[in-house]
Amino acid sequence: MKPTFISILTLAATSTLAAAQRLAPREADFFAEALNQTPAPTSLASIHEHLASEPHIAGTPGDQRTIERIAALFESYGLVVRRQPIWAYLSYPVGAGVQVVQGDADPIDLSITEPPVEGDPDTAHPDLTFGWNGYAGTGEVIGQVVYANYGRLEDFQTLADAGVDCRGKIVIARYGGNYRGFKVRYAEQAGAAGLIIYTDPADSGYMRGLPYPRGGWANPHSIQRGSITTLSYPGDPLTPFIPAVEDAPRLDPEQVDLPHIPVQPMGWQSAHEILARMDGDPAPRSWQGGLPTTYRTQGGADLRVRLRLEHQRRIVRTENVIAEIRGSTWPDEIVLIGCHHDAWGFGAADPLAGLICVIESARSFAALAQEGWLPARTVRFAAWAAEEHGIIGSTEYVEQFGEELTENAVAYINLDMAAMGPHFGAAGEPSLAPAMIAAARSVPQARNPDKTVFEQWAGSLRASDPAVMSLGELGGGSDHVGFNAHLCVPSAGFHAGGSDGTSYHSNYDTVAWYRMVVGDDYEPALMITRMTNAAIAQLTQPAILPLDPSRYAAATKNYVDQIAAITSRSPAFGADRPNALDRVATSAELFRLHAEPVVRRLADTEDIDPDRAAAINACLMQIERTWCDAGFETGRSWYRSGFSAPDQSSGYAAWMLPALRHAVSLDDPVLLEERADAYERFFARATELIEQAGRLLP
Repeated sequence: MKPTFISILTLAATSTLAAAQRLAPREADFFAEALNQTPAPTSLASIHEHLASEPHIAGTPGDQRTIERIAALFESYGLVVRRQPIWAYLSYPVGAGVQVVQGDADPIDLSITEPPVEGDPDTAHPDLTFGWNGYAGTGEVIGQVVYANYGRLEDFQTLADAGVDCRGKIVIARYGGNYRGFKVRYAEQAGAAGLIIYTDPADSGYMRGLPYPRGGWANPHSIQRGSITTLSYPGDPLTPFIPAVEDAPRLDPEQVDLPHIPVQPMGWQSAHEILARMDGDPAPRSWQGGLPTTYRTQGGADLRVRLRLEHQRRIVRTENVIAEIRGSTWPDEIVLIGCHHDAWGFGAADPLAGLICVIESARSFAALAQEGWLPARTVRFAAWAAEEHGIIGSTEYVEQFGEELTENAVAYINLDMAAMGPHFGAAGEPSLAPAMIAAARSVPQARNPDKTVFEQWAGSLRASDPAVMSLGELGGGSDHVGFNAHLCVPSAGFHAGGSDGTSYHSNYDTVAWYRMVVGDDYEPALMITRMTNAAIAQLTQPAILPLDPSRYAAATKNYVDQIAAITSRSPAFGADRPNALDRVATSAELFRLHAEPVVRRLADTEDIDPDRAAAINACLMQIERTWCDAGFETGRSWYRSGFSAPDQSSGYAAWMLPALRHAVSLDDPVLLEERADAYERFFARATELIEQAGRLLP
């Protein structure tokens, strides 16, 4: 087998070539081992300090300086750097205020800021903002108060069933349970005049552990910021399906379904000033949070809250930064790794706990390239723009370069906020599991080098047989969405957690917080970097891609059973299991019977010429793309994949087999039968492709 990880032009001796040829059967492992000589905790710490040196909200001067820093780092490694400018419709705070108004007493002003903490000078930076939610409505409203627990759809239904009227009221809900944007959507649908979202100590504060700065958990003033859009597509709100270039045709903002009501986040100290004054009926026991008061559903006629918000929405320029190292043998086949670069403040955890690993991985590849060692396939390292406002940068990338990616992208790995503790986990398409498992077998476990990541990871999963160990489900909320749900490029997300605290989207997300809570040894970041290097090696080095489409069969049957459990509870479907689901399960099983023998032959093939390998790989990649091409209707046309999509009511969880899930959500048996046809088409086409790949084997 050709030693594709070595540039022949730079080989110094035939003994080196001979050694490489002897190691060819485990080429990916050998390449990963070489890559992983470069990453170092000191380097990760230095990059972390450099990129977390100032607040950098998307579209601000701090954001632009961060972009320049990232590009300069990539260029200093000798990588080819491309910058993709984006003109996006973003939201910014101008002013806000919250008051409690009770009877004839003077109004009480509530704090919506986070004071500096001792020992962390970054928390006093003048560019830090008060608490705000991206795309909140502007205006001043006053009304009585309703407490809505987590603001989930079922919580508003509970209020309605209890006769609680939200119309014209100020709803207060706690963070957790769903994406914050859906809290806003459901509040608007219930007729609320405004919404307050707060961090409850039961979820992220003193009931979990010591608050910052004594510990890592949210203190009384900690405020979670975040976007609240719930459009049927991610990316720039004004340019769905097309790239947000400077002269792009744009929708009228007034015609886009962005939030209308004022929405204000706050810490629990301010929220307590409201909740402690409520005198209505006690809320359900499960709605009781961690504050020292009885949680009630209504505040009573005498208690009102005034919200005043002024936000500005405007088109601003930001940039994706992409560094590339071109492959030596199959340069048109591309593996991508990314994490966003924008933050709500300093972003030491979100996103930089992942971005530093992307950059350190790029440094690893660049170091080998300088010695003449190149990956067989092209690798791209991406720092995405404006993810926090609505997954904008990566979405605009897949919309602008969708044709190239559809043709050539092998896989995407997402590292958003990845290194937050020593315990590794991964989510992704089933076909990527073998590559991820192989990578995990070669990487030491953080803070326990006598074990591998695989040993720790497998031990935390239910599956007893590592051969069938699966990845978790990819939902929504980060930059993988455009790749796996819109283009059907198989994707994975890495995450390492287990630290005692959170600074999520607050002004306390600083390097000082990170080093106190996650650790100043940077062992989790080193592990994630090494896992990334090893995973890329598994995907770039073998002649035949280590994609296992046969794993979609077992996954599909599992998800069909889950959907059947939902239909069994719906009167629209009756007690019997719908025939449509059995048809899908049967087609998946038939595909498995055809695919597994071919996949085994592919995995055992070592000596194959590059052209024949490229033809086989084209079949494997086309199976993945068929998830987008089989005619699935999921209720949201931007989300094309028939395998996975973010769910429609929480935003973060996954809808697996979304075309079926959408039909079930509509209680429509006829539609479910129609949707099953697309899954049969998928497995029929996948069978043709895997058999074609088998015929190409020597």
